[in-house]
Amino acid sequence: MSPSKRRAPLSIDFIIVGAGVAGLAAAFRLCQAGHRVRVLDKAPGPNRRAGGTHLPPNATKVLVDWGFKDELRRHALSTRASTFISIDTGELIGCLEWKEDVLQETGADYLVISYGDLYNMLYRAAVGAGARITYNAPVVKVHSNPPRVELQDGTVFKADMVIGADGPRSTVREAVIGWPSEEVPEGHSAYELWTSAIIPRDVLQNDPELMGFTWCSFQYPIWTGDSRHAGGAEFAIHAFLPDSEVDGIDERDGWDVVVPREQLPFHFEPKLQRLLDIPTDYQRVRLFQRESAEEWSDESGRLLLIGEAAHPCSMQIEDAEVLGTLFSRLRDLDQLPHLVEAFQELREPRTRAIYAKETKAFQTVWVPPGPQRDARDQALHGMMVEGHKAWDESKMRWQWDEICEVFGYNARDAAEDWWVMWGMLRERSISQLYCETDLPAVKSK
Repeated sequence: MSPSKRRAPLSIDFIIVGAGVAGLAAAFRLCQAGHRVRVLDKAPGPNRRAGGTHLPPNATKVLVDWGFKDELRRHALSTRASTFISIDTGELIGCLEWKEDVLQETGADYLVISYGDLYNMLYRAAVGAGARITYNAPVVKVHSNPPRVELQDGTVFKADMVIGADGPRSTVREAVIGWPSEEVPEGHSAYELWTSAIIPRDVLQNDPELMGFTWCSFQYPIWTGDSRHAGGAEFAIHAFLPDSEVDGIDERDGWDVVVPREQLPFHFEPKLQRLLDIPTDYQRVRLFQRESAEEWSDESGRLLLIGEAAHPCSMQIEDAEVLGTLFSRLRDLDQLPHLVEAFQELREPRTRAIYAKETKAFQTVWVPPGPQRDARDQALHGMMVEGHKAWDESKMRWQWDEICEVFGYNARDAAEDWWVMWGMLRERSISQLYCETDLPAVKSK
């Protein structure tokens, strides 16, 4: 039986704090596994975030396994190349292309999708699977004995487990580790479209300077410059600027912070400038340096952190798949501490490795003028030239070795392997202990 269809022998009650992608995905998978799930979120209603998001093959394969293949075809675009462009001159620097045969080995496509479409897809699936989702329900206190949460209006909800999917400033994380999470401003902010989150294709096609962006849908353009960059597909664009260069902004950040276009110092090459001038408002999200929580669960095993409440990576889909697969094995409440320990054991090394790669990627696109940038540009140009040539098996193998750790990862298989290696061992040990306890005593002569 597929792990996504396996139902746990013991069904329990979960409260999930946070109805973002992490919370909705976790709610869906836990409901699939036969559990009862209530989701609480402080927001006044469903998704307020604009912009787009990436679904690399490691996430896409999970969503396809969950049954979202047709919806992804309708709403997402497949991409397998990134073109790098000078943010100052518009000059094409180079191209990084993942060969189609290599991507197929990862088990899924690399997709880009609007955040709203991804959110709505997960929301409908979670509700359809049986999750109860309540907005306008800010959680102010979390307790583990017994597991319960208290809302701002004094309402108390109880469950067998509380899961914190409430982001980096998590209320549940504070209950688990005893103090608020620490964060240091990185010095940049991301600016995304505010209104529809989409620059329609026809707008680009009707503009002689921009219509070129609609000709090749599998390429994702990235404009790179000194401590700034921008990137986007037909439906979304993201611009990253140093905070020191934007006048009149305060310390606020989040999806409710709207900045008028005229307040942003976009002074870039003409085509990018025209793209950025189309929207009238942008959402601002400040970037922070954050560390993973040292412990992702409390001593009782009844409080658990997932998503950005636990770690600084956007790997919510993988987290949810591992969580659902593990908790589809639940037979007894005594297993809870063991399963939450397994979740951190599986996810912490993975998220640390990916976060290091993400940080390195930002440093690559923000590199200032000098020898390091020259070397990067030369390498990208070389990749573009090589990309037009036929690749032999050795080059295919080189590219697979470069991407297999990230794109080739299978969250479901990782959780299943853990169960075979360690979970079943624990079950057998307990069964053997019960058998020995039930043996009749033998009297000595």
